[in-house]
Amino acid sequence: MTLRARLGLWSSLFAVLVVGMFGALVYVSYQRQLEGQLTAVLRHDLARVATLLDEPSLGASFIGAASDDVVLQFVADGRVVLGWGDPAPLPAVDRPTRIVRGERSYLVAQAPWRAANGSIRLAHDITNAVNAIAGVGRALIVSGAVVVLLATLAALIGVRRMLRPLTDLAGQTRQLEPATPGAVTYRGPRDEVSDLAIGLNEALAAIKEHREQERAFLLEVAHELAAPLTLVHYHLDGLRRQDGDDARLRAASDAARELLRTSQDLLVVARGELDRAMTYELLDLRQVIERIATEYPGIAVDVDGPAEVVGDPERLMQVVRNLVRNAVQAQGGTEGVRVRLRTRPGEHVLEVHDGGPGMDADTRSRAFVRGFSGGRGSGVGLAVAQSLAERHGGQVHVASSTAAGTVMEVVLPSLDARLADPPTAPVAVRQA
Repeated sequence: MTLRARLGLWSSLFAVLVVGMFGALVYVSYQRQLEGQLTAVLRHDLARVATLLDEPSLGASFIGAASDDVVLQFVADGRVVLGWGDPAPLPAVDRPTRIVRGERSYLVAQAPWRAANGSIRLAHDITNAVNAIAGVGRALIVSGAVVVLLATLAALIGVRRMLRPLTDLAGQTRQLEPATPGAVTYRGPRDEVSDLAIGLNEALAAIKEHREQERAFLLEVAHELAAPLTLVHYHLDGLRRQDGDDARLRAASDAARELLRTSQDLLVVARGELDRAMTYELLDLRQVIERIATEYPGIAVDVDGPAEVVGDPERLMQVVRNLVRNAVQAQGGTEGVRVRLRTRPGEHVLEVHDGGPGMDADTRSRAFVRGFSGGRGSGVGLAVAQSLAERHGGQVHVASSTAAGTVMEVVLPSLDARLADPPTAPVAVRQA
């Protein structure tokens, strides 16, 4: 349930509680006041009858007091000696009591009849008063329901207006770019929501500053690594060509090359090149695989046929290179690593197989999280490969991983699919 709905519900319940308590108080007060007045009149009439009865000279005067709304009975030895109105005996009561006979309601009181050692019982018809009380109750219920409805409507409108700045903040927050978080704009009064907006902007500014510092540091480190690694790799590669049988030179050259590739991945991340526009060309994935195969002699390549795609050649090479490099690291060498390219309707699938120890469930779920290496590599290559593949309208995922090895799969849209559904994001086109 949304915050708006919860606030509206609580406002409605509060309105019901307030109106209910007020209505109950008015109803009880009105009922008690009316019953008090009726009781006072009944007692006055009963005292009048008793007085007239005790004064024989006025004995005939009370007869006229009886009417259709009054029942008067003189009771001695448990029977009605004399009565006016309803002939049915009235009950003996020690205080004014309400009784119901048929469709009529009566208020009964009793006084002693000293001359006959009996009692005088008097009843007033209070049907109209009872109906008036019921009418007041119904009116209170109806008016209370109307008040609750209006209060609920007003509460919902008020809550919506009060939450509008918060809703606007939430919408702006969802649209923030994670890589380059900006600031949100608050439109509303100075209240707790404005304090939230100020705190959010301060947090976003701190995150942005931290990311800039982190990127600057990463860029500096990557530059510091790239320059000497390029020199080391150049000289080791030259020595390797002179003495290709030296296993130590091969291992050192391969290690320098991997470190150089890692530094290049770091440069890509530090420069923010993952978020920059691509330069698209028409190319064949077979050419990309062949170039990577020359960098990693010993890997097996299995290609079905032409695989034309629209993409940035350098970026696609980086995708394939990072996956092959990850497989070589898992395998412990190029022997046993296999790259397979096959075509399905509307897409091309590139599989990179290795015979490494495989990934556990945790490593598999976090394989593409930047900075997570699972014990091998820098934790950047797979994240970069996934981001670049997504920029080409494709995806990278772990197809399978067991103790016998892992299969990484890259799925890219074919040329026909790309032409049928061109990218909506602006792209840079390389001029011939």
